Formats: sequence, structure tokens, C-alpha cells
Amino acid sequence: MERHTLVHQGRERRWIEVPGDSGTLLLVLHGSLQSGSVMRNFTDRTFEGLGPTVVYPDGVKHHFNDLRTGFNEDARRLKVDDVGFLTAIVERYAMPTIGCGFSNGGQMVLRLLFDAPGLLAGAATFGASMPTPDNTMVPTGNYRPTKLLSVQGTADPLVPYEGGEAGIGGANRGETRSAVDSAAFFAGLNGCAGRETQQRGGVRVDDWAGEHSVRLVTLEGAGHLVPVRKELDARLGPNPQAPTGGELLSEFFFA
Repeated sequence: MERHTLVHQGRERRWIEVPGDSGTLLLVLHGSLQSGSVMRNFTDRTFEGLGPTVVYPDGVKHHFNDLRTGFNEDARRLKVDDVGFLTAIVERYAMPTIGCGFSNGGQMVLRLLFDAPGLLAGAATFGASMPTPDNTMVPTGNYRPTKLLSVQGTADPLVPYEGGEAGIGGANRGETRSAVDSAAFFAGLNGCAGRETQQRGGVRVDDWAGEHSVRLVTLEGAGHLVPVRKELDARLGPNPQAPTGGELLSEFFFA
């Protein structure tokens, strides 16, 4: 593990690097109130050892300035340029890059798809669906088709699987689309055709086929998390533990 910094907008920004050997970069973005090191432990290092070099950037004051109009944290109030910061990391490594994010980090990955089109060769989100049009602060017209994996639990207490208000109490993040509508939205942007569904026990997989395919993995009864083989905070909801986030990502991008 290596620690790195760069200065962006006059602010020192940090990230952790875990080297890989595949010539691919995996950009892993943490959720609200987390950091790169917390994300690494929260995910039980599930994204490491898959081949790519893995980097875990830190947000500002534990958040990334994502694409939701309803997002109201210091990263937004300070007008933090996370698109520029993350672009600088990707350009430094000069490798094909998959952006992977949980919750607020997943929303930041979605922002990169619209504000830095073509930066990512693939995208994966956990506990993050596309906000509704009135809750989207970035223009969506510059999007370039990008292979996308979305993983969501049906018992997520913070991001409702069927759509609606995301967040809790005073930390609401505005309205989000349902998991299926979100995946279908990207399938349309990607020019995918048809939808095929498979049931694997408590896991449902919906695939939209095409050159830039889209996959929605529905974890029946799961909460707001990246599935890993360890106990997580019960307030996030049930953790099915298998398949893990790393296994789901590897199957979609590297199989």
C-alpha cells in the first residue's frame, strides 16, 4: 500500500494506492462520512487482488461533490472540484479506468460519466441510483456510452430500491429513480437492446445487452452496503455476504 497526495484548487488531496498487475486502474470512491482508508476496511478489501491497481481517494470533509441537486454538504458549499481531482488521478496513472463507488461515491462516479465523458472505461455503483431529472445538477447531453454495473439491495434504508427520497432525516439527498429505472436509463443511453433476467437464489441479475452493456444486480433483502464476508453495522441493513462486491465486479468486467 502506498499513500499519495497532489494539490488541487489549493487544497492537498490524498489517496491510497494498492498496486496491481493488469494494466487497469480501479478508482474506488467512498460513501458519505467515510474516507479512502475507511472504504478499504468497510469493503474488506474486496476489490483488491482482482488484477487492477486500486486507488482509494479521500473526499473533502468525508464527501465527494456528486451530481445531485439535493446534495448539501461542505464539498458542495465549498465548490470542491472533485471532477478535476479525480481526472488528475486517472491521468497520472494513464491506464484504462473503471470507476467504482458506494453511495455518495457511486453518485460521484455517475457525475464523472456526464462531466468527464470518456474518462472511465467502465463504471460500477453500489447503493447508488440515478437521481430524477429535477434532482440532477449536471447536463447529461455529453455522455459517452460506458459499460455499467449497478448493485442495490431491496431493503436499503437510505436509497429506496423502488425510488423516492434518498437519505435520512435532515440529510436527505433528493429524489432518486428506482434501481430498475436507473439501469434502464443507462441502457438507453448506451444503445442496449432488450433485457434478460436471471434468478440466482436471493440474487436477481438483469442484463441489457450491447457493446456497452448494463447489468443490475438486485440483492434481495440486502441493505445499504457493498456485500462482503464480514459483519457490518446493522443500521445499514442486512449484509448477504455472498456474492461479494469484488466477485460481482470481477464477473462483469474481467470474466
